Amino acid sequence: MTSEDIVVCMKDISVAYGNFAALYDINVDVNRGDFVGICGPNGSGKTTLLKAIIGLMKPITGALALFGEKIEDNIPKELRYRLAYVPQITDIDRNFPARVIDVVEMGRYAKAGLAKPLKKEDKEKAMDALRLVEMDYMAERPIGHLSGGQQQRVLIAQALASEAEVLLLDEFTSALDIHMTEEVMELLDFLNHTHEITIVTVGHNLEILKAYCNRIICINKIIAFDGSSKDPKLDEVINRVFH
Repeated sequence: MTSEDIVVCMKDISVAYGNFAALYDINVDVNRGDFVGICGPNGSGKTTLLKAIIGLMKPITGALALFGEKIEDNIPKELRYRLAYVPQITDIDRNFPARVIDVVEMGRYAKAGLAKPLKKEDKEKAMDALRLVEMDYMAERPIGHLSGGQQQRVLIAQALASEAEVLLLDEFTSALDIHMTEEVMELLDFLNHTHEITIVTVGHNLEILKAYCNRIICINKIIAFDGSSKDPKLDEVINRVFH
């Protein structure tokens, strides 16, 4: 495995909010093609871990490398758009004026730059992303009129429109019922296996994460477990961390 195959490399990373330490001594490699589920109790540092990867939180110690390139300060633009962050949301306001296609095209602006008008190719890439998540038939609908699961598909399409190689999703199914959650996880599984997109997702439903992810990272400010979702030791670790 080459350094380019390790898309995220975190060595001895610690992160703090003021005097409050959120993560201690984190050592994690995410390999190209991984489908990683991150779990842990409330306040364990799950979201902080994602924010450290995308540069929204600066580590106080340790080193971060993306796609084999060490990050000294800010993530360079040519690397930043190879990552896409999908934050936790609640349902979008029904009166929000943007159409579905407008939201997805924002992913192209992220790649091309806000000051540049979208070209025909950009608009085609946005529609391709909608087709990939099976939401192209909703392209002209206001996004606020969609169900929670449909809105999440649109946000995933926005990330895909930027041609990101790694999707980082933060509790993105927290507002969905179990049926919608399974539908979105099936979509992510398809993207991971068929389009070789690396996925790192924070989740609260451990059984769902174990069912779809090939790897589980359980954290509680430190790494308590990092291994196969089928490892028989996983349940023992989860019980210890969560209780």
